[in-house]
Amino acid sequence: MKPSSDTLRTTSFALIALFVFLADQFSKAWVQTHMVVDSASTPIFGRFLELTLTHNTGGAWGMLPSGNLFFVGFAICASVALVYGYIKSGKELLSGSAFALALGGAFGNLLDRVTHGYVVDFFDVRIIHWPIFNVADSAITLGIVLLMYHFVVDGREAKSAAGANSKEAANSTADAEL
Repeated sequence: MKPSSDTLRTTSFALIALFVFLADQFSKAWVQTHMVVDSASTPIFGRFLELTLTHNTGGAWGMLPSGNLFFVGFAICASVALVYGYIKSGKELLSGSAFALALGGAFGNLLDRVTHGYVVDFFDVRIIHWPIFNVADSAITLGIVLLMYHFVVDGREAKSAAGANSKEAANSTADAEL
């Protein structure tokens, strides 16, 4: 029996989310066993990208530095919203993958917050003043960017199709009146 496209879509969604979650957790475990918190950075690409181990109890750019409990609640709500969005999104590969990326990242950071009381961050982009981040943060960001792209492109296509349909309907009405 051949699996349905819904089954393949759901499997792909789960595998992408699981891959992101595992990549995030393995990278954090590796960094924590090879580095010391707030010690010297290790260059990856010169001074552009370095590894700097930090423990983040707040959000990006130091927002709510003692807000771990708030971010636990936010991650749970966001995860529920992401699953709901995925279920309602239809069969598009782009939107399903975007929801999966964000969900895997949300679960990765949520696990850190629940088990450690902080998120393990380590990617340090030095060319610009950017917060130190991790694999989960990258997946969440990529997922959000893909969703924005998807909704903008779909919005334009829907508007274009609606415009074409209304012109078609107007022409049909005009033809019927003649």
